[in-house]
Amino acid sequence: MWARLSPRLVKLTSHFLTSAADYLSFRAVCKPWRSALPLRPSHLHTQLPFLLLLSPSEPRIRSAFRLSAASYSGSIRPLPNTVNKFCIGSSFGWLILICEASSDVSLFNPITAEEISLPSLSTLPADVLISSAQSEDGVRMYTVKTDCHNLPVESDAIVDKAVLSSDPTLDRDFVAIVFLNDVHKKCFSCRPDDPSWRANVNGPILDLYFFAPGIRFLFRLVDVVPYGTRRLCAVYDDTEMLGIFDVDPGPPGRVTMIACDVMPISVPQNRLPSYLVPSAGELLLVTGCSKRTADGRDIESFRVFWLDPGDWNRDAEAVEVDDIHLIRDRIFFLGTSHSVSVDAGDYPGFEGNNMYFVYRDEVTEEEEESVFSIGLLSLGDGEIRVIADSNQAERQRFEWRSDGSDATWWVSPNLRGRYE
Repeated sequence: MWARLSPRLVKLTSHFLTSAADYLSFRAVCKPWRSALPLRPSHLHTQLPFLLLLSPSEPRIRSAFRLSAASYSGSIRPLPNTVNKFCIGSSFGWLILICEASSDVSLFNPITAEEISLPSLSTLPADVLISSAQSEDGVRMYTVKTDCHNLPVESDAIVDKAVLSSDPTLDRDFVAIVFLNDVHKKCFSCRPDDPSWRANVNGPILDLYFFAPGIRFLFRLVDVVPYGTRRLCAVYDDTEMLGIFDVDPGPPGRVTMIACDVMPISVPQNRLPSYLVPSAGELLLVTGCSKRTADGRDIESFRVFWLDPGDWNRDAEAVEVDDIHLIRDRIFFLGTSHSVSVDAGDYPGFEGNNMYFVYRDEVTEEEEESVFSIGLLSLGDGEIRVIADSNQAERQRFEWRSDGSDATWWVSPNLRGRYE
């Protein structure tokens, strides 16, 4: 009976599905439905992310965990094309990877298995990259130019943060941007067809050091995210400063700092974690804070601000969200340069106005091990609870023992085909 439904009706019905999992299940009902519906739909909104755990010290350890209504429900599958590669960023459902042996950079969609090649880090300008060589264990090493001395680093360690200007599945003119560690030039960009990475040095915060009479400032990049149309917003130091970048697709792709402003006075300055979160066309700033409980304990929590980053002729503004209804029932997943926001209404069983975040507990200094766990903050009552692991019989907390260099990434599934 279902197979006799008209392709037009099947296609129309599919547009009411908001979950990628529901769409794929709907498409799998029968062969005529699979023929009527594309494998990669274009109508789906930002999807509920999964948590990707990557271990540079153990290249074969690649774990991906999916979120259920109140717990983590186990590994999805091994990820192809990631062995012997480090993840340096995650944007629009694409992983930004670097090969430890060759320093080749690529984008990888873990859902569709598509891959996009980018220039190798060995193409960095000569005034930054002095020399490169491969160590005995096969890891590419670089000597990079700093303002103090020449510093040898491994290929993954040279990158501080990496983002994409736009979704590669929708914009063939997207630009990849990397911010480097400890070098006198910070920001480099490229397009997929570019032969090399291009330096972008046109503002004080784009460089590592900014000199004033008798003073040397070190700008620490806290977070950077794409927002709007080909724009980046960055937070620096102890949440003290904002930088706004305009991305010109070129060719060649270029990044220009168009505004540099102090953070609005309403935002507290501290060294606790802060995250920029694109949300339904707007930008939120989530800053860490300390709160005292009713029984007198100090606990770490978060404050949420609507953020207007401003422009070259307009100051930034920030307003604290003290009414959870203004959040409009959204769910937030916090991570540096890879935060995700989704509409709770698209995912029955998930409560809105909640924030998920990854935190690390140190086991012992001698063992140099850590344990990753997942926290859930309710913006309604301010309560924080630990997410359980549904694979454990006694519903113990989800945790992953790790090396100090291991990293976690929220990745929102992107089913779209390129340039559909």
